[in-house]
Amino acid sequence: MKAKDAMTSPVVSVLPDTSLAEVAQLMLGKGIGSVLVVDKEGRLVGIVTESDFLKERGVPFSTFRAPMLLGRFLGSDGLEAVLAEAKSTRIEEIMSSPVHAVGPEEPLSRVLELMLAYDINHVPVVDGEGKPLGIITRFDLLRLLQSQL
Repeated sequence: MKAKDAMTSPVVSVLPDTSLAEVAQLMLGKGIGSVLVVDKEGRLVGIVTESDFLKERGVPFSTFRAPMLLGRFLGSDGLEAVLAEAKSTRIEEIMSSPVHAVGPEEPLSRVLELMLAYDINHVPVVDGEGKPLGIITRFDLLRLLQSQL
């Protein structure tokens, strides 16, 4: 089986200057765990996953659902400060780059190798120009496994 047989397509992508707040709302609204970051020509330059929001410059997803940060409840001032920072921070500041991606003809074994070697949950599938065609997540692989059982 090849990457193109397991990928989810189309993918959701944003430009590097998109705000953290916009990306978080996009991910929550679509119920997805990652967004690909592309340049103006549509080539993959980064990826943002839920875990990127937990890094130092990120904004925890929980602040968009409940006013809690680092295990402490925030007052309205604290939550507003976090949201203001999310609106002024560009996604390129927290995205992971370079991205471990595969071509559509790569075997799924290569996708598994990347996931295990780099402890990642999302592997984009790109064309020869580096433009995203789809994405393979660990959930996609589990779904394939379930269908084989």
